Amino acid sequence: MKKYIISHIASISLITILLGICGNGYSQEKKHELSVSVGGPFSFLKYQTSGEVVNGNGFNAGLRYSYYLNEVLSLGIGVEYQTYSSDVKYQVLSGAYMTTDAEDENFQFRYAATNLREQQKLGYINIPIGIQYETPGTTQLYLAAGAKIGFAVNGNYETTMQNLTTSGYYPQYNVELFSPAFAGFASTNNVKVGKQDLNTEVSYSATFETGVKQAIGDKKSLYIGLYLDYGLNNIYNKDDSKHTVQYNAELPVQLGYNSVLNSQSTFGDVRLVSYGLKLRFAIR
Repeated sequence: MKKYIISHIASISLITILLGICGNGYSQEKKHELSVSVGGPFSFLKYQTSGEVVNGNGFNAGLRYSYYLNEVLSLGIGVEYQTYSSDVKYQVLSGAYMTTDAEDENFQFRYAATNLREQQKLGYINIPIGIQYETPGTTQLYLAAGAKIGFAVNGNYETTMQNLTTSGYYPQYNVELFSPAFAGFASTNNVKVGKQDLNTEVSYSATFETGVKQAIGDKKSLYIGLYLDYGLNNIYNKDDSKHTVQYNAELPVQLGYNSVLNSQSTFGDVRLVSYGLKLRFAIR
């Protein structure tokens, strides 16, 4: 799948260059522009849930090549690194599911967490492709639009709980056990789960940017603008077999912990969103 996407990007890039070569009426030395950019600070995972979501911050840094078809219109392609973060909190988060214990007895594992907090962080390499219009002059207004394809390069989440209570209900005996701890049934305070991998998929985004382009010499310019990147697809494939607190029959005292993105039925699509201020320094 990734090979196909990379091949698709290469094809689009070639088309972009060929279109530029076909452009007439513009001087050879001014039709190329190379720029570096930084942007932020609002960048997060967007989703619906019953918990309280705090949208996080992030930044982007990238390179862009533009080919001018004429004085005001250009096609561009680039590469950038973008970070995203979100924070989700639940006063109470509980769940129950059927499983089997170490003695091969079927039972319902139950858990209830109070003041659960999960911090999520992602890093993506994005490939933006777009078109830009700018007015003539030394101080210009510009408007750019296009699309981005993003590939995850890192991702993790950390979980904390003020208290976690686990129990086992055995319907064949009509009894619920809250102990012993070695069987996985206990009440534990200040649960802290270290960083765990958060695996996400390719992201497709629409991107918009507008602002002012100021010439600072014959061949140099400074862009100052506002941008918005909005994810068009779900980047997280939910695994219904995973639960926030996972019972471990082989070692019951050692419970497993998964992202709430997996375990909550109220979650909708997870999309990537970034917006804020973008600065670009360009040489032409």
